[in-house]
Amino acid sequence: MVTKIPLFDGNVCLDSAFYLRNMRILSILLVGGLLGTTFSAAGQGTAMARPKRSTPVPLELSSQKGGMFHVGLGTYAPTGYWRQRYGNVLDIQTGYTWINGSHLFGFEGGALYTSQVKDLGNVLSFLLTPEGEILSNDGSYSSLRVEMRGWQMGAHIGQRYALNPLGSAKSSWYWKFKGGMMQHKMAFMSSGGVPMLATPYTYGLDELQRGGFVAEEIGFLHLGRVAPHFQISLLAFQGWMHPIRGYNFSIGGIQKEPQWNYAWGLRGTWILPLLQEKSAIRYYY
Repeated sequence: MVTKIPLFDGNVCLDSAFYLRNMRILSILLVGGLLGTTFSAAGQGTAMARPKRSTPVPLELSSQKGGMFHVGLGTYAPTGYWRQRYGNVLDIQTGYTWINGSHLFGFEGGALYTSQVKDLGNVLSFLLTPEGEILSNDGSYSSLRVEMRGWQMGAHIGQRYALNPLGSAKSSWYWKFKGGMMQHKMAFMSSGGVPMLATPYTYGLDELQRGGFVAEEIGFLHLGRVAPHFQISLLAFQGWMHPIRGYNFSIGGIQKEPQWNYAWGLRGTWILPLLQEKSAIRYYY
């Protein structure tokens, strides 16, 4: 039996099956429209909430202000008197630089190391047997390792210049002038125990020297939109070194005269900038 459903107050009627079928279709369309609107709004909200890719540094060199931590690894080639005693020297440095536009101010320190110690026969001649060996406490031949260990600490000032006419801060070349204190000496490590290579006897062998130094550095600095940030530099230093020990077995007497130590080298440096932009400090690494 088919039921007639009146639509208006007139004589127009619809079958109940046709009516229910149309209402079901309208309900499905309505629900689908609501779901589509909801997902669209959620998608727009997500897109709006997604942070834009931030710019790590201001675009112009003159607008940069803040600091940067840096860690560098390089090598020095000794010259002058230093070359007669040591080979190439490993250089590990760390420090902090304050940037104010194109001006650089900061401090740094680090370690110097080499296992290339020359003319050891002259240093240890009084310990050698006729066969050229060193005897340990138990009468056996002792193995010996000698290293140079040192450090540098100081402050620097400098200037940098953009590599393009627009003054972009991304790439620039720079110079630094440094000054501070440095020290180096020989370290002796033997197997089996050698009395004359133990403290305090090594004080007459290690050639401990300490003094002031000045250094010059010129290089390329990259502070891009994203990491890595780095610099590559050519550097040199001159140290006016004073002997600290009273007696030197190498010369068989007291060494009083200071000596110049020269070296030049290359260094690569990783940078962590902490630069101020529009009164906000942002960290990039």
